[in-house]
Amino acid sequence: MRDTTQIEVEDRFIECWGQIAGLWGVNRSIGRIHALLYLSPEPISSEAITERLRISHGNCSTSLRELLTWSVVRRVHRPGERKALYESEQDPWTWFHATIRERRRREVVPVLESLSDVRDFASQNLKGARGKTRKELEESYQRIDRFTNFVEEFVVLIDAFLAAGHGPMGKALRTVAKLVPKK
Repeated sequence: MRDTTQIEVEDRFIECWGQIAGLWGVNRSIGRIHALLYLSPEPISSEAITERLRISHGNCSTSLRELLTWSVVRRVHRPGERKALYESEQDPWTWFHATIRERRRREVVPVLESLSDVRDFASQNLKGARGKTRKELEESYQRIDRFTNFVEEFVVLIDAFLAAGHGPMGKALRTVAKLVPKK
C-alpha cells in the first residue's frame, strides 16, 4: 500500500505539470502523463496510467503517441511480457530540448512562413500605391517587416539553443545563464 503523503506529492506535481503544459499550448493530459512517467521509478503500462490519472484509454493512447513522437517518452518491453510499458526521459534538459525542437517545427516555422507571405504581399501592394495609401502601406510594411525580422532572429536563437543541445555546449550555456544577474 502506498503512502497517502507520497500520492499527494505526486498528484500536486502532476497537476502542476498539467497546468504548465496548458500554458504552453500543449494538451493538459500530455503534461500530466509526462509528469507521472517522470516521477515513476519503474516503467508504467497505459492501463496503469489511465487508472492513476482517471483518463480515458483513447486520451492516454493519443497523449502517449504524442510524447513518443517528441522523444520525451520511450516504449519499453520486458522479456516475457506482451504489454508495452512507458518511461520518461529523466534529464529535464533533454526533454526540454526535444520539446523546443518539436514546437519550432510545428508552430514557429509555420508562423514565420505566414509572416513572410504577409510581408511579400505588403511589398507587392506597395509598388503600385500612390499618395496617402502608399504612406499607410509603407508604415504597415515597415512594422510587418520589423516584426518578421524579430521572428527570424528568434528562430536563429532557437536554432542556436538546439545546436548547442544538452551536451557540452548546452552545459556551457546553462553555466553562463547562472552568471546572469537575477532581478
